[in-house]
Amino acid sequence: MRSLPGAVGVLLVLNGAAGLAHEASGRYGAWSLVHRVAGPLEGMEIFANLVLIVLGVAVCAGAGRIRGPG
Repeated sequence: MRSLPGAVGVLLVLNGAAGLAHEASGRYGAWSLVHRVAGPLEGMEIFANLVLIVLGVAVCAGAGRIRGPG
């Protein structure tokens, strides 16, 4: 059961990092999650990407604490 939350956490961290790389350089295309839902996040893209990274780290840390059955 730890693999799914861990994978989600890694995807969140990578997505946030890719969004920050796009904001900093303007390269890499706008394929990150924050740019897909840009309407309500207009002007707060950097903050939203940082939140994604922190959330991903928290999910990964929590995934390590999940106990399996038995």
